[in-house]
Amino acid sequence: MSMSGCLNYSRAVVFRAIAIFILFSLFPIVLAAQEDEAESGDDIPVQLLTGTIGMLVHPDYPPDQARLVYQPLVDYLNDVAGLDIELVVERNYHRYWLESRRNNVPDLILEDAHITAWRMREFGYQPLITTLEPMTYSLLSNAALADDQLQDFVGRRISTLPSPSLGYLALARWFPNPLQQPQMLSTASSWLDAVEMVFSAEVDAAVAPANLAARYPNLYPVATSAAVPGLTLSASSAVPDDIRRRLIEALTVLHDNPDHHAALFELDIDRFVEADPADYAGLEEWLSTIFRM
Repeated sequence: MSMSGCLNYSRAVVFRAIAIFILFSLFPIVLAAQEDEAESGDDIPVQLLTGTIGMLVHPDYPPDQARLVYQPLVDYLNDVAGLDIELVVERNYHRYWLESRRNNVPDLILEDAHITAWRMREFGYQPLITTLEPMTYSLLSNAALADDQLQDFVGRRISTLPSPSLGYLALARWFPNPLQQPQMLSTASSWLDAVEMVFSAEVDAAVAPANLAARYPNLYPVATSAAVPGLTLSASSAVPDDIRRRLIEALTVLHDNPDHHAALFELDIDRFVEADPADYAGLEEWLSTIFRM
């Protein structure tokens, strides 16, 4: 090798050594910077971490009507709690339950207590708020059948919303014998629609929640389910604690806010209270009436 070749080779070796030295000198600095960035991530405003938060509501109404009923509540939370919540509506109970079993759902869900309990067990959701009054469902008949007993409705037409609505499951519990069943007609588009089918003589009786049953003194309760927590908002583990607290604080004072009266009026409830997870223990067993859990 010539003298110049040796010199070039030596320079290359030196430059390579310097490059390696610089690389390994900078590595701890870069690593430390990444660790500092990760630690500082805890201080980033939660909304930047989450972006828009979806809130799914149970399909007790057709989609267009559901948006009218639940949007005032979403507007209130976005206004008062400073959040960016987007209403999510499924078109029917079949799709709602299918996506629920896949856990292909948003991080906030407003629904009946038995499905909240199931999500708590299966996917780690936690209840945040519920209604002040517990919920019951009643089997309502007209005056002509007011003195009849449950067994008298075997073979008769009863309107309800589809499974796994709590009303449908209550009806299934009242008639556990598969050979002695009423005709369960789950074609109603809402609980109000189910009750109106009694007056149009399309059915002999209807299942209805307590708040709706109270509006009809001319219908008579044949049976009433056990009381469970009412409409419940739950959050997945992805919702940070401070967002949960803001939701609880905002919703438990909603009844004192006259500017957002429509949020409670549309839901036909008086007020929300903070939920106690212990109240949901075992409620998922309601689903075992229909499904193998």
